[in-house]
Amino acid sequence: MTAQIEKTRTDNTSYHSYQEADHFEISGRPIFSVLDFWKYCYGDLASQSPAIAEFLVAKALHIEKAENVTYWTAYDMSYRGVRIEVKATEYVHSWNKTRVSKVRTFSIAPSNNRYWGNTGDRKLSRQNDIYVFCINTNQEVQKPQPLNIDYWKFYVLETRRINQYTEKNGNPNQKKISLNVIKQMAGVPVNWSDLRNKIDQIVDERAIEQPNPEGETSGSD
Repeated sequence: MTAQIEKTRTDNTSYHSYQEADHFEISGRPIFSVLDFWKYCYGDLASQSPAIAEFLVAKALHIEKAENVTYWTAYDMSYRGVRIEVKATEYVHSWNKTRVSKVRTFSIAPSNNRYWGNTGDRKLSRQNDIYVFCINTNQEVQKPQPLNIDYWKFYVLETRRINQYTEKNGNPNQKKISLNVIKQMAGVPVNWSDLRNKIDQIVDERAIEQPNPEGETSGSD
Protein backbone atom coordinates (compact mmCIF):
# COMPACT_ATOMS: atom_id res chain seq x y z
CA MET A 1 0.00 0.00 0.00
CA THR A 2 1.17 3.56 -0.59
CA ALA A 3 2.36 5.67 2.32
CA GLN A 4 -0.64 8.02 1.88
CA ILE A 5 -3.14 5.16 1.99
CA GLU A 6 -1.43 3.76 5.08
CA LYS A 7 -1.59 7.18 6.78
CA THR A 8 -5.28 7.53 5.94
CA ARG A 9 -5.98 4.02 7.22
CA THR A 10 -4.16 4.72 10.47
CA ASP A 11 -5.91 8.05 10.99
CA ASN A 12 -9.35 6.59 10.35
CA THR A 13 -8.90 3.56 12.61
CA SER A 14 -7.13 5.15 15.59
CA TYR A 15 -8.99 5.52 18.88
CA HIS A 16 -8.45 5.62 22.61
CA SER A 17 -8.78 2.16 24.15
CA TYR A 18 -10.30 2.27 27.64
CA GLN A 19 -8.98 -0.12 30.28
CA GLU A 20 -10.89 -2.27 32.77
CA ALA A 21 -9.78 -0.10 35.71
CA ASP A 22 -11.11 3.14 34.14
CA HIS A 23 -14.23 4.45 35.87
CA PHE A 24 -17.48 6.24 35.17
CA GLU A 25 -17.52 9.28 37.44
CA ILE A 26 -19.84 11.81 39.07
CA SER A 27 -18.19 15.06 40.19
CA GLY A 28 -14.81 13.31 39.98
CA ARG A 29 -15.91 10.41 42.19
CA PRO A 30 -15.65 6.87 40.69
CA ILE A 31 -19.05 5.16 40.46
CA PHE A 32 -18.43 1.97 38.48
CA SER A 33 -15.73 0.64 36.23
CA VAL A 34 -15.34 -0.04 32.54
CA LEU A 35 -15.08 -3.71 33.54
CA ASP A 36 -18.59 -3.42 35.01
CA PHE A 37 -19.79 -2.06 31.66
CA TRP A 38 -18.11 -4.90 29.74
CA LYS A 39 -19.74 -7.48 32.01
CA TYR A 40 -23.14 -5.90 31.50
CA CYS A 41 -22.88 -5.68 27.71
CA TYR A 42 -20.83 -8.76 26.89
CA GLY A 43 -21.33 -11.18 29.77
CA ASP A 44 -23.26 -13.61 27.56
CA LEU A 45 -20.31 -14.71 25.44
CA ALA A 46 -22.33 -17.62 24.04
CA SER A 47 -24.15 -15.05 21.88
CA GLN A 48 -20.95 -13.26 20.80
CA SER A 49 -19.56 -15.71 18.23
CA PRO A 50 -18.82 -13.08 15.54
CA ALA A 51 -16.85 -10.93 18.01
CA ILE A 52 -15.07 -13.96 19.48
CA ALA A 53 -14.10 -15.21 16.02
CA GLU A 54 -12.65 -11.81 15.12
CA PHE A 55 -10.82 -11.67 18.45
CA LEU A 56 -9.29 -15.13 17.91
CA VAL A 57 -8.07 -14.20 14.43
CA ALA A 58 -6.60 -10.93 15.73
CA LYS A 59 -4.81 -12.73 18.56
CA ALA A 60 -3.42 -15.33 16.16
CA LEU A 61 -1.95 -12.46 14.11
CA HIS A 62 -0.75 -10.53 17.20
CA ILE A 63 -3.12 -7.66 16.44
CA GLU A 64 -4.07 -5.81 19.64
CA LYS A 65 -6.68 -3.27 18.51
CA ALA A 66 -9.64 -3.71 16.18
CA GLU A 67 -9.72 -1.47 13.10
CA ASN A 68 -13.44 -1.64 12.39
CA VAL A 69 -14.62 0.31 15.45
CA THR A 70 -14.71 4.01 14.57
CA TYR A 71 -14.94 3.92 10.77
CA TRP A 72 -16.86 1.87 8.25
CA THR A 73 -13.82 0.13 6.88
CA ALA A 74 -15.71 -2.71 5.16
CA TYR A 75 -13.08 -5.13 6.48
CA ASP A 76 -12.06 -6.18 9.99
CA MET A 77 -8.28 -5.89 10.22
CA SER A 78 -5.13 -5.39 8.17
CA TYR A 79 -2.10 -7.64 8.35
CA ARG A 80 1.09 -7.40 6.31
CA GLY A 81 -0.60 -4.97 3.95
CA VAL A 82 -3.69 -7.06 3.21
CA ARG A 83 -7.25 -6.52 4.38
CA ILE A 84 -8.89 -9.39 6.26
CA GLU A 85 -12.59 -9.99 6.78
CA VAL A 86 -13.66 -12.45 9.50
CA LYS A 87 -16.98 -14.32 9.34
CA ALA A 88 -18.41 -16.75 11.88
CA THR A 89 -21.08 -19.40 12.18
CA GLU A 90 -21.93 -22.16 14.64
CA TYR A 91 -24.11 -25.17 15.35
CA VAL A 92 -25.45 -23.95 18.70
CA HIS A 93 -27.16 -20.58 19.14
CA SER A 94 -27.93 -19.00 22.48
CA TRP A 95 -31.46 -18.20 21.29
CA ASN A 96 -32.21 -21.86 20.50
CA LYS A 97 -31.65 -24.17 23.44
CA THR A 98 -33.48 -27.20 22.01
CA ARG A 99 -31.67 -28.25 18.84
CA VAL A 100 -28.63 -27.83 16.65
CA SER A 101 -28.93 -25.28 13.86
CA LYS A 102 -29.52 -26.80 10.44
CA VAL A 103 -28.35 -23.82 8.39
CA ARG A 104 -24.81 -22.47 8.48
CA THR A 105 -23.96 -19.59 6.17
CA PHE A 106 -21.55 -16.66 6.02
CA SER A 107 -22.19 -13.14 4.78
CA ILE A 108 -20.12 -12.16 1.74
CA ALA A 109 -22.15 -9.13 0.67
CA PRO A 110 -20.22 -6.53 -1.36
CA SER A 111 -19.92 -2.99 -0.02
CA ASN A 112 -18.13 0.24 -0.88
CA ASN A 113 -15.20 1.91 0.81
CA ARG A 114 -13.99 5.41 0.08
CA TYR A 115 -10.61 5.57 1.67
CA TRP A 116 -8.40 2.55 0.99
CA GLY A 117 -7.11 3.38 -2.47
CA ASN A 118 -10.50 3.74 -4.18
CA THR A 119 -11.66 7.21 -3.16
CA GLY A 120 -14.70 8.24 -5.14
CA ASP A 121 -15.48 4.72 -6.32
CA ARG A 122 -19.07 3.95 -5.31
CA LYS A 123 -19.19 0.60 -7.09
CA LEU A 124 -20.01 -2.29 -4.79
CA SER A 125 -17.26 -4.85 -4.33
CA ARG A 126 -15.74 -7.03 -1.63
CA GLN A 127 -13.24 -4.70 0.03
CA ASN A 128 -11.08 -7.34 1.70
CA ASP A 129 -8.23 -9.38 0.24
CA ILE A 130 -8.67 -12.46 2.42
CA TYR A 131 -11.61 -14.09 4.18
CA VAL A 132 -11.26 -16.11 7.37
CA PHE A 133 -14.41 -18.21 7.80
CA CYS A 134 -14.72 -19.46 11.38
CA ILE A 135 -16.98 -22.11 12.84
CA ASN A 136 -17.52 -23.20 16.42
CA THR A 137 -18.00 -26.96 15.97
CA ASN A 138 -19.53 -27.63 19.39
CA GLN A 139 -22.90 -29.39 19.01
CA GLU A 140 -23.91 -29.77 22.67
CA VAL A 141 -26.99 -27.56 22.83
CA GLN A 142 -27.08 -27.40 26.62
CA LYS A 143 -23.36 -26.75 26.94
CA PRO A 144 -22.14 -23.85 24.79
CA GLN A 145 -18.39 -23.62 24.37
CA PRO A 146 -17.56 -20.06 23.26
CA LEU A 147 -14.19 -19.99 25.07
CA ASN A 148 -12.86 -23.45 24.22
CA ILE A 149 -10.60 -22.72 21.26
CA ASP A 150 -10.35 -26.44 20.47
CA TYR A 151 -13.88 -26.23 19.05
CA TRP A 152 -13.03 -23.41 16.66
CA LYS A 153 -11.98 -24.26 13.08
CA PHE A 154 -10.85 -21.80 10.41
CA TYR A 155 -11.08 -21.77 6.61
CA VAL A 156 -8.89 -19.20 4.86
CA LEU A 157 -9.64 -18.10 1.30
CA GLU A 158 -8.54 -15.29 -0.96
CA THR A 159 -11.42 -12.99 -1.81
CA ARG A 160 -10.72 -13.36 -5.51
CA ARG A 161 -11.73 -17.01 -5.25
CA ILE A 162 -15.05 -15.98 -3.73
CA ASN A 163 -15.48 -13.46 -6.53
CA GLN A 164 -14.69 -16.10 -9.15
CA TYR A 165 -17.26 -18.43 -7.61
CA THR A 166 -20.05 -15.85 -7.50
CA GLU A 167 -19.30 -14.58 -11.01
CA LYS A 168 -19.29 -18.12 -12.39
CA ASN A 169 -22.74 -18.62 -10.86
CA GLY A 170 -23.97 -15.40 -12.46
CA ASN A 171 -24.46 -13.60 -9.15
CA PRO A 172 -21.41 -11.39 -8.44
CA ASN A 173 -23.30 -9.51 -5.71
CA GLN A 174 -24.20 -12.71 -3.85
CA LYS A 175 -24.77 -11.91 -0.17
CA LYS A 176 -24.37 -15.29 1.54
CA ILE A 177 -22.40 -18.48 1.06
CA SER A 178 -22.89 -21.84 2.74
CA LEU A 179 -20.43 -23.64 4.95
CA ASN A 180 -20.51 -26.63 2.58
CA VAL A 181 -19.36 -24.46 -0.34
CA ILE A 182 -16.56 -23.00 1.79
CA LYS A 183 -15.46 -26.52 2.73
CA GLN A 184 -15.33 -27.51 -0.94
CA MET A 185 -13.29 -24.44 -1.84
CA ALA A 186 -10.90 -24.32 1.13
CA GLY A 187 -10.43 -28.00 1.96
CA VAL A 188 -9.35 -29.04 5.42
CA PRO A 189 -9.72 -26.30 8.05
CA VAL A 190 -6.89 -25.26 10.33
CA ASN A 191 -6.82 -25.06 14.11
CA TRP A 192 -6.20 -21.74 15.84
CA SER A 193 -2.55 -22.61 16.52
CA ASP A 194 -1.96 -23.02 12.76
CA LEU A 195 -4.04 -20.06 11.62
CA ARG A 196 -1.25 -17.50 11.39
CA ASN A 197 0.92 -19.86 9.33
CA LYS A 198 -1.98 -20.43 6.94
CA ILE A 199 -2.62 -16.72 6.51
CA ASP A 200 1.12 -16.06 6.09
CA GLN A 201 1.23 -18.71 3.37
CA ILE A 202 -1.52 -17.01 1.41
CA VAL A 203 -0.01 -13.54 1.92
CA ASP A 204 3.37 -14.82 0.70
CA GLU A 205 1.76 -16.37 -2.38
CA ARG A 206 0.01 -13.09 -3.09
CA ALA A 207 3.30 -11.20 -2.78
CA ILE A 208 4.87 -13.45 -5.41
CA GLU A 209 1.94 -13.07 -7.80
CA GLN A 210 1.30 -9.38 -7.08
CA PRO A 211 4.57 -7.69 -6.05
CA ASN A 212 4.28 -4.20 -4.56
CA PRO A 213 4.99 -1.40 -7.03
CA GLU A 214 8.21 0.47 -6.38
CA GLY A 215 7.83 2.94 -3.54
CA GLU A 216 5.03 1.11 -1.75
CA THR A 217 5.35 -0.43 1.67
CA SER A 218 3.60 -3.27 3.42
CA GLY A 219 1.40 -2.74 6.45
CA SER A 220 2.57 -3.48 9.98
CA ASP A 221 2.84 -7.07 11.17
